[in-house]
Amino acid sequence: HPECECAHHTCGSNCDKCCPMYNQRQWGPGSSRDARQCLPCNCHGYAKSCHYDENVDRAGLSMDINGNYQGGGVCDNCTAHTTGINCERCMPGYYQPPETPRHADKPCVKCDCTPPGSLGTCVQEGEFAGTCDCLPGYEGKKCDACTSGYKGWPKCESCPCDPRGVLEMEDCEGECICKANVEGKLCDHCKSGHFSLRSDNPEGCTQCFCSDVTTLCEVILVTPKKIQTLNGWLTTDLNISEVVKPIWDDKGLFSIGNYELPNIESLYWLAPTPYLANKLEYYGSLFTFKVHWVIMRGDTSGKPTTGPNIIMVGNNGLKIAHGNDFFTASNMTFRIKMSEAGWYHIPPDVSDIVTRMKRTQYVGDPVNRRQFLGILANVSHILLRATFHTDQIESLLEEATMHADSDLEITDVEKCSCPSGYSGLSCESCAFGYVRIMTNTTSKWAQQGFCGKCDCNGHSETCNPDTGECFCQHNTVGENCERCKPGFYGNPLRGTAEDCKKCACPLENDENNFSPSCQLDYFGKDDEKDGGYVCTQCPKGYTGDHCEICDDGYFGNPTIIGSICTPCNCNGGPCDRVTGQCLSCKGNTEGWRCERCKSGHYGDASTSNCISCQCDPLGAVSKDCHIETGQCQCRQRFTGRTCNKCETGYGNVTALCAPCACDPVGSKSGVCDQHTGLCECRPGVEGFHCDTCQNLHYGLSESGCEVL
Repeated sequence: HPECECAHHTCGSNCDKCCPMYNQRQWGPGSSRDARQCLPCNCHGYAKSCHYDENVDRAGLSMDINGNYQGGGVCDNCTAHTTGINCERCMPGYYQPPETPRHADKPCVKCDCTPPGSLGTCVQEGEFAGTCDCLPGYEGKKCDACTSGYKGWPKCESCPCDPRGVLEMEDCEGECICKANVEGKLCDHCKSGHFSLRSDNPEGCTQCFCSDVTTLCEVILVTPKKIQTLNGWLTTDLNISEVVKPIWDDKGLFSIGNYELPNIESLYWLAPTPYLANKLEYYGSLFTFKVHWVIMRGDTSGKPTTGPNIIMVGNNGLKIAHGNDFFTASNMTFRIKMSEAGWYHIPPDVSDIVTRMKRTQYVGDPVNRRQFLGILANVSHILLRATFHTDQIESLLEEATMHADSDLEITDVEKCSCPSGYSGLSCESCAFGYVRIMTNTTSKWAQQGFCGKCDCNGHSETCNPDTGECFCQHNTVGENCERCKPGFYGNPLRGTAEDCKKCACPLENDENNFSPSCQLDYFGKDDEKDGGYVCTQCPKGYTGDHCEICDDGYFGNPTIIGSICTPCNCNGGPCDRVTGQCLSCKGNTEGWRCERCKSGHYGDASTSNCISCQCDPLGAVSKDCHIETGQCQCRQRFTGRTCNKCETGYGNVTALCAPCACDPVGSKSGVCDQHTGLCECRPGVEGFHCDTCQNLHYGLSESGCEVL
């Protein structure tokens, strides 16, 4: 079978592949326009073959013989202890000495590292080629020495000395030499009155501040938080003698024109309430704010101004500042650490920082840690710089953030073990029931005083420092909170928050608490138990120790929410205390509310004016009558309200109203008396029916009987 005579560094019976050292680019068939020559791999003479890798080509990781990263040639089986895509570096455990050329016969030399301190590898090229990679605790070019903080070659054990607290770590074969504020055989803890053992502190530990009331403190883990708001910011001068409200634009910026305070050169942004008061937990953190300023256009003779970038005023009267720079740009982001480094006092007689003022006129003594913490304990004002140029026409505040970080390794926030009467991280506040009593001091800037116990029976956080009058809580009143306030009862002298309980007269809810006051009735035998109480102002209609019973003449159940004592509706008579049912009715009345007359009576029951019907037993059907008119129901031929007489033409009730039957001659009429039945006789006539002449009379006629 005939074979092709291959050219262009191709191989194979049909020239269908590149020769072993010519695979820098992928083989392809040639043409009259492009021979598609196979290109040589760059293996620096340490390989006899290579292959093409498409991924290496795409990543540009293979170097060609011209030093360009083009193609995808990967060297096979690198020799002379080399490795890599181009056999360009030494194998692990070998290095290339700086003076050895790249194409040397023996480019890589075995790392000369001393066990047991070496990892067995070394730096493979460059100035430090051949330097061994050491295990922790070892150092040196061959890892043949103990590093600082370790001792006892060849074991190189860790030094017992705490690296944070020792003065020097180079030699730890002898005793540990501690930093100034560190103690212990191993220099591993702070001296009394100090805290926060740190390697970057030259003295090892920081002295406790603790407001000078104790020397015991420790590091506290601060909860991460931040204060960031653009609400409530104002513009003012150095002395905060005038304030101006800035303009809020739709881009979330505050702006102020320099003309707002015409007699002031240096303007400041005045922070709102969230940035003020006790900020001890922000010690060591950053205060970040971003400002812009606008300078008048045109060729002017103005120049940048200098001055403090931030000013902090404490409630103790101290005024301190940080920074004293000028800026040529028109915006700046400040990151100021909230610790004493770099802060200085501003003399009290400086009211404005003008262009002609020398730096020494407003930059006072450096601030120490004690002074800085004294201000952080009660910040009254924070001012951020707003003036940066003499020709400035506007200032803008974009952001202001106070951070509280949480990193136990770097924090310097203390937590003091406060004595009785003090509280707060640095014992900066008086505890519950204590008041700060100021004492005389020779310095107007040094706040002196101590926390004294208020005589408030445990019911006031503080009291008037001049009169001792307590600001009572826990429902107590009195100069010393010695009484429960109206509506509460108990023994305030016990000194607990639960001493005075709300009066329940008879219930605690307002709807059924009928007495505005009550008082303790007796003390319990056990001091832990409450005594009884009596409601002292039960309103009319209520009685009982707790106004829990309706009084005589009233009814209801005050122990049920919504129920009140209502006057009995019994026309002046008594009723059941709970149901309201009348127990006895006056004026011949009866019923649940004495609302009707008794049987056999009539009249006005609402006025207890019911009278007997007095129906005639002969003429009336029953003893009952009409409840309003009193009219009895009459039998036949009876009439009258009480049915006690006969109808006209009838008479003699006892005879059940018989017909009159009067004599037509001897009686004056046919009508007889309605009750007796007697007829009315003519003169000289007598008889039940007028039908007989009287004695010594004769001649019965229509004119009567004549006398004999």
